[in-house]
Amino acid sequence: MPNGKGPFGPSKFVPLGRGRGRQPGGFGLGPGGECVCPNCGTRIPHGRGIPCYEQKCPKCGQSMTRGR
Repeated sequence: MPNGKGPFGPSKFVPLGRGRGRQPGGFGLGPGGECVCPNCGTRIPHGRGIPCYEQKCPKCGQSMTRGR
């Protein structure tokens, strides 16, 4: 077919313009999980909108990292 849609027109199972593009927010892991202190191992719940690396450990003051 000259328009590239095949003999039956566009497929109803593959919507146009619905690629698997990157989601807003980059590499964020979502609101769940925990923040973990790499120094003493203290775990605190991860808060939505606050990256773990911006939080300080309540026991030793070290920057937290993201746990699973």
